[in-house]
Amino acid sequence: MRVRSLSTVLFAIAISSLVPFFVQAEAESVTAESEKTEPPDDIKLLAQSAALPALTGKNPFILRESWWNGTIEPGKAKLIQAQLFRRNEYQFWFAVPSVDAGLNLNIYNGEGELVPSETISYDATNVVSARLAPELTGIYYIRISLKTTVKDSQDWAVIYGYR
Repeated sequence: MRVRSLSTVLFAIAISSLVPFFVQAEAESVTAESEKTEPPDDIKLLAQSAALPALTGKNPFILRESWWNGTIEPGKAKLIQAQLFRRNEYQFWFAVPSVDAGLNLNIYNGEGELVPSETISYDATNVVSARLAPELTGIYYIRISLKTTVKDSQDWAVIYGYR
């Protein structure tokens, strides 16, 4: 019985000495993978810098931590689903790196109808914004598209705030 207990203890010690090796290898693998798939933060920062005036003043927007990103081809569109609440006002900012890119940002309700919104453009043509106050709480779709003024696909970021 003692021999079996001693071998069990020795086996447990041997395994426990290997655990840090496997945990470290797994953590490095996850970090390396997230670095490959994470888009450049400078596109998000571009959208945030355009948002700064709306985040200050007497009635500022509160910037949400959640945001969307990806790659978009010229002439193509992407839909982003968001839950919006009546009695709130929202502003979305859409940015890409190329100043030659023409951008579209439209918002649709859950029925697929275009929702009236105020479009805000900036000196930099690679950022556009839309502001709306939904009449109903529900699912809305933010449609972003890239005009064919550029030939290459663009990384993009969309951020938003509410008040």
